[in-house]
Amino acid sequence: MDQEELRVKDYLLQGILNGTFSFYDKMPSELALVEQFKVPRIKIRNVYQFIEKMGYIYSKQGVGRFLKHQRKTLEVVMTGDVSFSEKMRKQTGNYKSIVTKLERVPASHAIYSKPQIVPEHTIYLVERLRFIDGEPAALHRSYVIANNFPQIKQANNRLTSMYSFYKSNGINQFHSSFSNLLVSFPNELERALLGCEVLVPLVKVESDNWDQEQNQLLEYTEIIYRTDRFSFQL
Repeated sequence: MDQEELRVKDYLLQGILNGTFSFYDKMPSELALVEQFKVPRIKIRNVYQFIEKMGYIYSKQGVGRFLKHQRKTLEVVMTGDVSFSEKMRKQTGNYKSIVTKLERVPASHAIYSKPQIVPEHTIYLVERLRFIDGEPAALHRSYVIANNFPQIKQANNRLTSMYSFYKSNGINQFHSSFSNLLVSFPNELERALLGCEVLVPLVKVESDNWDQEQNQLLEYTEIIYRTDRFSFQL
């Protein structure tokens, strides 16, 4: 993006974020922006395509461009021993979690390179897709050490909260030894699962989960959040 395109982008994004552009009205036309900024039309089109990939606007063929409805973001506290599902249900009445994978992880998987993981461990991946207001908002992967919980192999699609699973097996106190946070843009699989545009940033959090009383590793976790659906407290 060159300097002329950056000027137009900054103008449009500022107007979107401060409410200058109404949700019910069309965005400025390409011709109006050409006259305002004295730049070629192709540059205006490039900027609009960029902002559309950020998830802020959508196009109606032959009609124009409009703001997408910006939904209220839900708060995620990045620390604590409360399940994700419990945190979400306290903030919205329209939350759902669906198990998308429950399978044994092969010995060649990268999870076996993690600290405390040994070749003798049998690891099961429990993957859940979190829906808010009917739309996918987060992807949660738990790599569970099944040696401790062989019954997980027979678990079904109701296994939407690992905290509830552990508590049903007598574990009530948890702690984490580390937490890594990374911001990235979605790859093809993540775009398909989360239903987001290519330039919607994702926050990826990796951590572990231990039984505090027994000092026993339970799982490694990876949670992928759409940043347009959440705000974060560290």
